[in-house]
Amino acid sequence: MPSWPEQRQIIGANVPRLDGLEKVSGQAKYSFDVNLPGLLHGKIVRSPHAKAKVVSIDTGPAERMPGVRAVINLKTPGEQGKDTVEYAGDEVVALAAATPELAEDAARAVRIEYEVLPHVASEAAAFQAGPPAVRVGNKDERGEDVDAVLARAAATHEGTYGCEVVTHVCLETHGLVAKWDGDNLTVWASTQAVHATKNALVNHFNTPNVTCVTHYMGGGFGSKFGPDVQGIAAAELARKAGAPVKLMLDRAEEHVAGGNRPSGYGKVKAGVDANGKLIAFDASTWGTGGHSRGAGFPLPYIYEVENRRRQHTDLFINAGDARAMRAPGHPQGCLIMEALMDDLCHRFDPNLDPVEFRIRNLPNSNLQPIWIKELRLGAARIGWNEKWHPRDASQPGPWKHGVGCAIGTWGGRAGSAQATCTIQPTGHVTVECGTQDLGTGTTTLVPMVAAEILGLRVEEVNGRIGSSDYPPAGGSGGSTTCGGVSLAVAVASMQARDELFTKVAPKLGVQPDALEAEGGRVYVKGDVERGYTWRQACALIGQEPIRQSASRNDGRGMSSSGVGGAQFADVSVDVETGRVRLNKVVAVADCGLVMNRLLCESQVYGGVIGGINYGLFELRRMDEKYGQHINADMELYLLASAGDIPEIDVVLLDYPERGTIGIGEPPTIPTAAAISNAVANAIGVRVPTIPITPRRVIEALEGRA
Repeated sequence: MPSWPEQRQIIGANVPRLDGLEKVSGQAKYSFDVNLPGLLHGKIVRSPHAKAKVVSIDTGPAERMPGVRAVINLKTPGEQGKDTVEYAGDEVVALAAATPELAEDAARAVRIEYEVLPHVASEAAAFQAGPPAVRVGNKDERGEDVDAVLARAAATHEGTYGCEVVTHVCLETHGLVAKWDGDNLTVWASTQAVHATKNALVNHFNTPNVTCVTHYMGGGFGSKFGPDVQGIAAAELARKAGAPVKLMLDRAEEHVAGGNRPSGYGKVKAGVDANGKLIAFDASTWGTGGHSRGAGFPLPYIYEVENRRRQHTDLFINAGDARAMRAPGHPQGCLIMEALMDDLCHRFDPNLDPVEFRIRNLPNSNLQPIWIKELRLGAARIGWNEKWHPRDASQPGPWKHGVGCAIGTWGGRAGSAQATCTIQPTGHVTVECGTQDLGTGTTTLVPMVAAEILGLRVEEVNGRIGSSDYPPAGGSGGSTTCGGVSLAVAVASMQARDELFTKVAPKLGVQPDALEAEGGRVYVKGDVERGYTWRQACALIGQEPIRQSASRNDGRGMSSSGVGGAQFADVSVDVETGRVRLNKVVAVADCGLVMNRLLCESQVYGGVIGGINYGLFELRRMDEKYGQHINADMELYLLASAGDIPEIDVVLLDYPERGTIGIGEPPTIPTAAAISNAVANAIGVRVPTIPITPRRVIEALEGRA
C-alpha cells in the first residue's frame, strides 16, 4: 500500500504560490480577461417583480437595434413551469451585442408583460403566509421525555439566536466566455468544477465536444459548480450568433442571482445536571434558502445530548436561491449552539470557565483529544486566564472588553481525482490533473507533491490543471480537493518513479526497490554517490517517455476525514455607540498532514476573515413591499475593510499519521460564534442575532433584542 514519505523535504514546508507573481502583477488572465476576435457581449434581462407570470415577450425592438446579434428567451409565456419568475432578478431574456453598452441598450428595449402575483420577502412574512411558504419537517426526538428531563435539571437556559442570509460576494463574478468551432464548444469559465461544468454543457447541447478551461478564478465559496443559467445562455447566444460571447454578471447580479448562505434561527432550551453535563436539549429552528431551497443545519452541534428534541421549519421566500457556501450549515449550527453553551454555562455557574464547560461536554470521539488540545492552546495564546471575567464584572468607562471561544468540525475526506505523471527521456516531468485552483493553491500543490515523490525541486515539475482535457477530477467543494488531488498525483508519481527505477537498477547492479530518488539524483539507498543525476537516470528510459496514471482510490490509507478547530476572539465594545472593535482572533486548526504550511495558513486566514464578515458586517436587506434586494452592491452590503481585520494568530496542528484532510471550510465555522460570545462577555448581555451591528448592541443593552 502506498504511503507518504516519512522524511519529507517539500510537503509541510512553506512553498510560495507558483502563480503568485502572475496574480499580483496582473498577468493572470481570468474569464473576464478573455477577449477573442469578434467577441460579443451578453446581457440578461431580469424580472423587476418578486413573483409574476410572464404574459408576453417582445424582443423585436431589441433585435432591430444595430449591433445586436442574437436574442433568446429564457422564459416561455403560457408554458406551465416556464412562465413564472420567482424573485426580482429572475432571468427572462438573454441577448448578445457588439459592445457592453449596446447590450445594455438592447436589454432596455425588450418589452415584457407581467401578471404580478403576491410575494413573500422575509421569514416573518413566510410564517404569516403559511404553506407553501412554510414547510414543517418531522420532529426528531431521542432519549427520555425532554420536558421531564429539563424539569429535573440543575440549571436550564432558553434563548433565541439567529444568523441572517448572506451572499457569496465572489471577487470574480459568475460567468464565462463561449466559442463554437463547428460542433466543438470551448468555454473559459469561472468555475470550481471544470469537469462538472463541461458535463452540464455536454448534456444540454447533446454533444461530447466540449472543453472547459479555468486557468485562474477569483473565488466561488461553493457557488460555482456548473455553467448556470448565464453560462448556458452565453453558449446558446454564441451558437446563434456564430461568434464568441462573453457573459459575466455585474456586481448587483452577483448578489441577487449568484447564490447565498441560508438564514438560520433557533429557539433552544437546554439543561445540565449538578456536574454541569448536558442532559437535555430542545430546539425549534427555522430559516430560508430562497424560493426553492431549504435552510438545514446541524443541531445540536458537536456536543452530544442523549435526550433531545428538534422541530425544523424551512421557509420559502421570493429571493435568489441558496447555494453551498463554505461549510454549508455549520456556521449557523455553530453560532446557535455555542451561544447557548456560553449562556447555559453562565446560568449554571457565573464563575465557571466556559472553556472548561466545553471540555466537560465534548463527545467521546477521536476528535475529543484534539479539541481539548486546541482549546487549551488557543486559550493560552489569547491570554484567556488573564482576560476572561464573569459577565457581571463591572468595567469602568464606555469601552468594555471581553473574550469568547467556539469550536467547529468538518469532514474533509479526499474527493475524486485522477492524475497522470509523465517523465521524458530528457528529464522533464509533467503532471496533469483536471482539477482547478479555487484560490486555495492547487496550482502549487500538484507540482510540489510530484516533486516530493521524485526527489526534485518544485520548479522542476510542470503541473497542468484547469482544463477538462486533463484527467477528470471532482469539483472544489467539501474541502475534498487537496486530499483527492494530492493522492492521485502522489500515486501516479510513485508509479512513474518506480518504472524509472526498473530502467536504472540493472545499470547499477541492484533491484529496483534498492533505489531512492532524492536531491535531484537516483541512487542506491545508503550510498548517494552510487547513482546518477536525475537527467542521467532519465536518459536510460529509451525512446518512449514513462507515463503513469492513478486515481485517489489508489492511495487508500493516505488520507482520512474529520477535523476539529477552536477559535478565540478578543473584543472591545463601546456601550455608548454600540461599536464592536475586534482586537485579536486565535485560530487553532487541524487538517491531518499539513501539505503546504504557507497555503494552509492562508486558508485559515481567509476562513477567519469570512467569519468576521459574517459575524459583524454582512446583511442582505430585502424590501418587503417590492421584494427586491435593496443593498445589492459593495457600498451598502458591508464587508470588512483592511482596518477592520485584527491580528489573526493561526496555529496549525500537524498530524501526519492521519494523512491529508481538507482545511478549506472549517476555519470559517467558529469565528462568528467566538465573536458573539466575546461581545456577550464584554457587555454582559447577548446580542442574539448576527451580524452584531451597533444598533443591535444598543438594543441588547436596552433589553429590546
